[in-house]
Amino acid sequence: MSALPVAQEERVRALIVATLPPGADPDGVIFGPGGQLDSLGLVAYLADLEYRLGEEFGGAFLLASEQAMSRSRSPFRDVDSLTAHVAELLKR
Repeated sequence: MSALPVAQEERVRALIVATLPPGADPDGVIFGPGGQLDSLGLVAYLADLEYRLGEEFGGAFLLASEQAMSRSRSPFRDVDSLTAHVAELLKR
């Protein structure tokens, strides 16, 4: 999935899952067709996640960048995609 150390990738994944709204299925689609969040829900979720990532790893995170939004497959689709997206940001 990424070139991050396994322990760091596991921390990212755990934080992503912990930030999901109550009742959200961590194995389901987060955003997109059949997703658990609508556009406003995604914005709120990403803002919360950016804050928590900053607290956990230091620095500022911008998850919904132009680069992320222009991908053919959304990095916000599911936990695995979002974990890979955050891992890319952490490697920079």
